[in-house]
Formats: sequence, C-alpha cells, structure tokens
Amino acid sequence: MNILCLDYCMSNFHNLVELAHDGHAVYMTGSDPDVAREYYDSLGITVLDVETSTKGSLLDQFMKENKIDLIINQNPMMPIPHHWRKDYEVIGLNELSSNLETHKLWCRTEVEKLGVPVPKLLDRVTAPCVVKPNKILHDGKVHCAMVALDDDAIKWVKYMWGVKGIPYYIEEYIEGTETNIEFVVSRGNWSISHIQASTGEGKSKRAGQYSYYTKYLKYKEVSDGDRFIIFEETEKVLDWIASLGGSFQGQLTGIIRNGKWYFVEVNSRLAENNSTPIFVRGNQYLRSLREGDPDLLADAIYCADMEKIVVHPRFRDSVYPINLHEKYGVSIPCGLDIVDGDYIVPKQVGLVIIDDHIPSGFVKELKNNLEFIVSP
Repeated sequence: MNILCLDYCMSNFHNLVELAHDGHAVYMTGSDPDVAREYYDSLGITVLDVETSTKGSLLDQFMKENKIDLIINQNPMMPIPHHWRKDYEVIGLNELSSNLETHKLWCRTEVEKLGVPVPKLLDRVTAPCVVKPNKILHDGKVHCAMVALDDDAIKWVKYMWGVKGIPYYIEEYIEGTETNIEFVVSRGNWSISHIQASTGEGKSKRAGQYSYYTKYLKYKEVSDGDRFIIFEETEKVLDWIASLGGSFQGQLTGIIRNGKWYFVEVNSRLAENNSTPIFVRGNQYLRSLREGDPDLLADAIYCADMEKIVVHPRFRDSVYPINLHEKYGVSIPCGLDIVDGDYIVPKQVGLVIIDDHIPSGFVKELKNNLEFIVSP
C-alpha cells in the first residue's frame, strides 16, 4: 500500500517506521526545510519537500503520480479537501475532530454543555490566569496557552496577545494535579490507553516561554480514587469526541483539585516530536484505525512507567552513537540527521529517548561520550 501521512511536528515517527517495516511505501509531509530527510529515508520514510507539502496543487499532483492508496491525517492544522475523501481512503482527523485542538473556545463550550467541570472564565488578565486563543491561526503566531503567574508574565501576555490583535479568552488558573488521558478513537468507538499525572508542562507554557518541554515533563501513576474521578468525567467527553468522526490518537488534559476533575484541553494528535514507541506492527496500527478496533492500538501504547532520558549535543557537529540503540535494543529516536555518513543531532536542540526499559549500560556509554550531555 502507498501511504501518505500528513504529519505534525514528527509526531508519527514510530507509526511510520512500523508501516515501513511491514512493507508499505511510506511518504510524509514536511514543513521544516531542515528536517532530517536522509535519516528518515534510511528508515523507509520519504519526506516531501516543503513546497510540495504546503501547496495543495503540488500535493494533489504528487498523490496521483505516486498512486497513493491511503492518507493518514494527524495534523489538526491541515484541512482535508472534500475531493480527497472522494478519491482516496482517509483515516485520522477530519474537519470536526481537528477543531477539537484548533478551535479552543468552541471545544471548551461544547465540553461545558456536557456537564463536565471547566475552569471559570475571567473578565481580565490578572495573575494568576491562563490565556488561550479562541482559534489557533494558521500563520503559526500562537499555538499554545500562556500561563501568567506574576506581574511580569502579565505584561508579556498583554504584549504577545494585545499587539498582535489575536482574539483570546481568559481562564482561572487551577492549582492541582495535572492529568493526561491518552486515547484512541476509531470509527465511532474509543479506548483509553492510560491515565497518568504529569508535572513540568506548566513551566514551558508560562507567558509563552516555550522551553524544550520534554526535558522537564515527568509522568507518574494516579491513585485509584483519582482514576475513578477522571474516568467519570472523561467518559462523557470521549463519547462526544467519538461522535465527531475520524480515527486518531490524542490526549485529554485536565486538573484534579479537591476531588473534582476540570477539563483543560484536547490535543487531537500525538505528542510533538514523538519518540515514544508503540508495540504493534504497522498492519495492526492500520487495522485498529480502519476497522473500528481502538483497543488494539490503545493497549499497545506506552505506560506511565516508561523510562526517558534527554540527550543534548555539546557541539553542532557531534556524532551521535546510533549503534548503541541496536546494541542495547533501545527504541530509535526521531530528530537525527545524516551528514557525510554520520548521525548527528540537528540544531543542537537535543533528543528524547523513551522506551519501556533503557539499560544502564546504554546510559553509561552515552554519559562517557564527552560530546553529549545526558539528563535523566
């Protein structure tokens, strides 16, 4: 099968690797001119150039010339033209399910109608608060909430949003336990992969100072009591999400405070820069999303006790020891590049390596390599 994935920030890396392993011809759109095309090619994934990826007429021509059979849309910013659904099989996000992430005020309003608790709306920006765009713009200026906890942050928020004239709304800042619910939707059915608590994400969203969030984000199990509270509310939300159509993976984010779960947002796609392995083959992944069997994929996603390290290169041309992944059986990361036959970490932004178990020998050898800094 010839498969085109409309990708979002490399979030479908492991899905596509598994599809290539199962013999499919795999193509992926790429909006970054510096994306590691040679590295992806070595894994059986062809990344389209930026112009073809972003210009509808060229993408149409590419799909016809390469006889695309299936489109996987996991990009909430990519509307699917009607004629694509007529001429090709499409799984992933449709227009309505894309709106879950991009039309934030609409999504909040619809969830509130379900009787699910949401943060209180505020009349003005005053610390502490959370500022969100009514609708994410396709020009890429604002893509996330801004958490304002002090007066300096308030000034920054007013500059970022006021000067650019972006419609926004203000929510109460709820101090509590942040929770993530990973889910899979397939042909009107839904399944929860896992429920976990998280810490560190707020640090990257304070007044829009979006740090390399994967360095700070940590997960932990939630208590049985909290799990019951979460499920009681998210069941209503997931029933509604599944009714919108589409077959995709996503996350619900919420806050638990004083025995109540508050809805925060939906990410209707995989996590950005995803380096999290899935434990199904490519054909099983397709079967789950195409045949209305979300359990097959949901049961194969990582759990909260997955191990994670972050690797930062000290120098721009530091050669990454890719051989260690084969030696220790550790899941390969996305975000590498190949230059003159060597694997390197482009832009010195660092890599996230995640697996169900990362052997101590793997970590030790990386730490002994003076070209890199390893953060547990």
